Amino acid sequence: MEKNSMTYTAIFSFVITFILVFLLTLTHVGTKNRVSEYNKNYEITSILKAVGVKPRDHEVQEQFRTIFNLDLPTNETMLAKIDGKDILVSKFSGKALWGTVNGIIAIEKNLKTIKGIDIISHNETPGLGGRIEDEWFLNQFKNETINKNMIRIVQGSGEGNYSSKDGIIDGIAGATRTSHSMEVMINKKIKSLKEEVGNE
Repeated sequence: MEKNSMTYTAIFSFVITFILVFLLTLTHVGTKNRVSEYNKNYEITSILKAVGVKPRDHEVQEQFRTIFNLDLPTNETMLAKIDGKDILVSKFSGKALWGTVNGIIAIEKNLKTIKGIDIISHNETPGLGGRIEDEWFLNQFKNETINKNMIRIVQGSGEGNYSSKDGIIDGIAGATRTSHSMEVMINKKIKSLKEEVGNE
């Protein structure tokens, strides 16, 4: 068979493609459990951060079991006891500028104070909307008062509003749409939690 023929090219392309797909499939199967375990631990780490507990490497699942009396996180609202207070912990998600943001919010059971939030995943622009996962932004939510059943994210200095009494979060400079989207999805979650626990 001539190397310049169409038949040779087609067979060669098929063989190379088959080998690459086989190797890719083998890699996927071989790492599936490890990736699943990593994703589970990453989510648990976000939950621990949201409730104000420092995650310990290789012990996050044990920490989670101790605090929540559950083996694994669920999609339902979970209850934790932190510093003698009942804390509701729930996943939130919503559309931002470039895709879906997934996060965790922890709120005192009386629904008057946010304990904290953390981001699990997002597709926002690094250095702009992607700063929603920066500590300076997330730390503003710690012990933040929920005023009139909501929080507000406003364009400010971009350095953070750390007053926990006003229900106002300093937004991300240059990422107005992402900041607004975060406000909408968090307030939507607060509203649904109020409906869930019957606290108007």
